[in-house]
Amino acid sequence: MTKMECTIVDKTLLRLNVCRLKAVKRDITEATVRLHLLRQVNNCVLHAELLRKYNSYQPFFINKTYDACEFMKSRKNAVYFDILFKLIEKYTNANHTCPYDGEFIVDRFRPLHSNMMLPIPTGEYLIKFFFYTSNNLIAKLLVWFGFKEPEKWEEKRREG
Repeated sequence: MTKMECTIVDKTLLRLNVCRLKAVKRDITEATVRLHLLRQVNNCVLHAELLRKYNSYQPFFINKTYDACEFMKSRKNAVYFDILFKLIEKYTNANHTCPYDGEFIVDRFRPLHSNMMLPIPTGEYLIKFFFYTSNNLIAKLLVWFGFKEPEKWEEKRREG
């Protein structure tokens, strides 16, 4: 991850406590986001877009909207959201269905090749998350990252 922006649109509903990238090593970055809901939310919709940089950022692979409450109930019918959720699952307390209240945390998230289940090519990417409740945009999270496919010799070394 090279950059992250958190934007609270509805300040009467959400307070942003932390939005930070921290370099742990030269090639490892951790992300921490802490949001506090100021009142209970009974519905939550998430729109996710993955963009790849060519001359500018252009849509690539994911452009989907999900009902987060329904997804957390069944974990079905949302393949891309399931893949994204599995990436952060062990770093977050957002592991239950609606209603939501209190603090939501993603703590020291480290994306690793072994966690990446999407077959994306080497390149620069931007993933956008838009959070809605009652059809109103409440927050945006933008994350820029670079991805490098493992070299063939690296894959053989892991297998052997």
